[in-house]
Amino acid sequence: MVEPSDRASGQRQLALLVSSAVDYAIFILDVDGHVLTWNAGAERMQGYSREEIVGCHFSTFYTEPDVARGHPADELRLALRDGRYEEEGWRVRKDGSRFWANVVITPLYDEGELVGFGKVSRDLTGRRHAEEELRARARELERVNAQLAEYRQLVSSVRDYAIFMLDVSGHIRSWNLGAEHLKGYRADEVIGRHFSLFYSDADRERGHPADELRIAAQEGRYEEEGWRFRKDGSRFWASVTITAMRSEDGRLDGFAKVTRDLTARKEAQDALVRALEELREANEELDRFASVAAHDLTGPLSTIAGFASLLADSAALPSNEKAYAGHILTSAERLLAMLHALLAYARAGASTPAPEQVRVATVAREVLDDLAGPIAEHGSDVTVAVPDEATVLADPTDVRALLQNLISNAVKFADPRDPQVSIAAEPEHGMWRVAVEDNGDGIAEADQRRIFKPFDRAGGGDERAGYGLGLAICQRLVDRYGGALGVESAVGQGSRFWFTIADRAPTG
Repeated sequence: MVEPSDRASGQRQLALLVSSAVDYAIFILDVDGHVLTWNAGAERMQGYSREEIVGCHFSTFYTEPDVARGHPADELRLALRDGRYEEEGWRVRKDGSRFWANVVITPLYDEGELVGFGKVSRDLTGRRHAEEELRARARELERVNAQLAEYRQLVSSVRDYAIFMLDVSGHIRSWNLGAEHLKGYRADEVIGRHFSLFYSDADRERGHPADELRIAAQEGRYEEEGWRFRKDGSRFWASVTITAMRSEDGRLDGFAKVTRDLTARKEAQDALVRALEELREANEELDRFASVAAHDLTGPLSTIAGFASLLADSAALPSNEKAYAGHILTSAERLLAMLHALLAYARAGASTPAPEQVRVATVAREVLDDLAGPIAEHGSDVTVAVPDEATVLADPTDVRALLQNLISNAVKFADPRDPQVSIAAEPEHGMWRVAVEDNGDGIAEADQRRIFKPFDRAGGGDERAGYGLGLAICQRLVDRYGGALGVESAVGQGSRFWFTIADRAPTG
């Protein structure tokens, strides 16, 4: 039997334990939910001192939505009904901050009469945050796993690309449908074998597969195009990309290899190269024919022109026969001029000697001396604004031919009432842009592209139009040096022909 003194002592010890506990908020409510007692743990957890909270309703610790829906009263009702109520939820401190609490409410009886409730709360915010972080990571892991599953399904079903994994030494670890379709091997035939089996004997002998892995490991990626071989021995032109796969600590785990069959594109490119070569050879043959034909015709035509000149000047011939001889002489001279232009066009397409630095101003002055007669005949006012430092890297004869054609055209097509011609050069993108401008009738936009083609003229029936080879010769000469040729013109506003040729050899 427990003595009253012992019971009182035990009660004092229990009260002391409750009042000094700091990890738990332990306090008593009256039957309506007002705070009657308050321990150190409650003060530490909730932020209220005993004087501030005793007598207040315990709903003070609840969120506004919980109070609005009557949740504190429901807790007391359920505790009475079931003998105990327990939950976890958000509670509010004095400073307004929230914490995640584990709450236990127990009805207190004295000789069968309800005298209040005992309430024990514990702060589990740290655990709550840890659980939320764990759930977030689990969701992220589920998302990553879902993406990996989708990726594996995608890779396995792709038919246009061979996508497979290699270990660090180059042995095959995975094999998709595209790899089977492209290379002809089933997965069970190829997994575990070295990827060099797709290469030619020559590539294997020179260690090319190993070099690919070495470069991929060093640089993170290797890419090339080349011939690969199928199971049946047939070859295909492959675009290959090898990517090094590394773990978070940088350790090499293997390689991902993606291969695509580009045989059709390769065959089309090879066919285009062959066609271009055939076209080049045909053009060279045509140039040789034009050169030979023009050269062989020049002699007989010169003879015809000579005899026609003698007949035209002969006093023994009647006047009408002299006129016929004059027509023959004029036609022969025109044919000779056209043949000389044809010879110049053929030579412009031939190989050129080693280029040298050519001063544009010097060549321009020489050309103006050569054209002194036509310039005087037309009464042209020619101005030159070419700096002495303006140079191009070319054969001097070609630069002379370029300027002679452009300047003679400008003199020919300038406004006959006040013929103005200018020659200028300006620096542009590390080279010089040389331009010859006239104040003539100009060229319609529709004609500006075709005038650089052989035998195309924008002048229509104009006798000044020539034979349609001058600008074509210029185009060939500029193309020979990788330069550019163009025109800026509008009807009634004159024409400005320009060309650019590098003034030094490319570096690198």
